[in-house]
Amino acid sequence: MIKQFAVIGLGRFGSSVAQTLREMNHEVLVIDNSEENVNNAMADGLATNAICLDSTNIHALEHIGLSGFDGVVLAIGANMEDSILTALNLMELKARNLIAKASSLPHGKILERLNVPRVVYPERDMGERVAKSIAQTHILEGFELDPRCSIIEIQAPKTLVGRTLFELNLRARYGVYIIAIKHGDHDLAIVPSPDSKIFAHDKLVVIGETQQIRKLIEDH
Repeated sequence: MIKQFAVIGLGRFGSSVAQTLREMNHEVLVIDNSEENVNNAMADGLATNAICLDSTNIHALEHIGLSGFDGVVLAIGANMEDSILTALNLMELKARNLIAKASSLPHGKILERLNVPRVVYPERDMGERVAKSIAQTHILEGFELDPRCSIIEIQAPKTLVGRTLFELNLRARYGVYIIAIKHGDHDLAIVPSPDSKIFAHDKLVVIGETQQIRKLIEDH
């Protein structure tokens, strides 16, 4: 289903969010106070519509009808004051599913105190992902479902190769589930059966508590 999103701020993070949403065939309105950034976004196909305005001015924002959008991403990070004022305006205008970028911990704490529903730290989160991928060689990709649980793609450890999911009994031992097994580049088994066997070079998609997934990796 096609949805409508607004992205405010066309730095690297905002542009990346807008581009990804467009690639998913959603309608995207981008907003920035730089006419050059707005023109470039349209020229690069990052948005279906673009508006140049000062988002710290609530009167400029209210005519857009942001409350009717499925989600709004506040991607202003370089100027903390502009980000905070815009966040206040968006809360006042009852923007739905508001996500705000924080460029630092103090910035994020202020946004959280304003009761912004979700605050993200792209630079910090990417740094953590890079560090974890280096430290945990089995981890290929992953994302958090919430602060406790994750879905993580791992390279099948050698100690699991040649055994079936029933034999491994990972649910009882670790409380995690293998929800997919990738054999090579094209063979993907979704919700594999208990008699599914793990082969060398398989990739496993595991869901469960993040700590338990990491324990599985460390134990093998």
